[in-house]
Amino acid sequence: MSTNSGLRTGDAVVVTGAAQGIGKAIALDLAARGARLALWDIDAAQCAATAAACRGKVDVVHSGVDVSDREQVKAAFGAAEKAFGSIYGLVSNAGIFPRAGILESTPEMWRRVLGVNLLGTVFCAQAVCPGMISAKRGAIVNIASGRALQGTPRGAHYAASKAGIVSFTKSLALEMATHGIRANCIIPGVTETAQPLADSTLEELQALGKRIIPLGRIGQPEDLTGAVAFLLSDAAGFMTGQSIAVNGGAIMIP
Repeated sequence: MSTNSGLRTGDAVVVTGAAQGIGKAIALDLAARGARLALWDIDAAQCAATAAACRGKVDVVHSGVDVSDREQVKAAFGAAEKAFGSIYGLVSNAGIFPRAGILESTPEMWRRVLGVNLLGTVFCAQAVCPGMISAKRGAIVNIASGRALQGTPRGAHYAASKAGIVSFTKSLALEMATHGIRANCIIPGVTETAQPLADSTLEELQALGKRIIPLGRIGQPEDLTGAVAFLLSDAAGFMTGQSIAVNGGAIMIP
């Protein structure tokens, strides 16, 4: 079955976690490729700044959204549909990583991390898929983490949430395939963003990259943008349910 699923100039894409880091880099790259954008982030001011950087190249709307709140997601999606009509793509990138050991992590922390990282990904897919089904085309890219495959000290909640995203993406791909909708997952490695810098200095991260990453450096947010654009494009039209590691070779997925 042909899916007619590639990103076209003027297609609308939702990007979550767009205020900074990987989400911001993805938004800027998609704007340069001609996609209209709905940018979401809990940090409304920084999300507006990302939107301003994209505006002038393409049409952009932005919303302050806590993706763990299904009603906020539905409202933001309604605004995106009102602005653009149909939504072709979704990049679910929003995530949090409060550090805590397993014995110190509280039920509230687990609920918050799973709520943002995993349920947020689910709620966003639930919002966009009905319109994609009607259009018989669409592509979803979920952002996971190498921690999903390896685990991590002081981050079991985060690793579990990201492993859930990998598994959810496969199930989503299976359910949506007959509707011409593809769902894939990207697994970043250590990337120079606010998240790892909350626990390490940049110098420590760079030294770690030289020591353990085969390509000899940590990632930059821009290293992820090409993979996202590929998975949204016709070039990936026969790919669904897959996880692609963009991590300098730190984790080799068979």
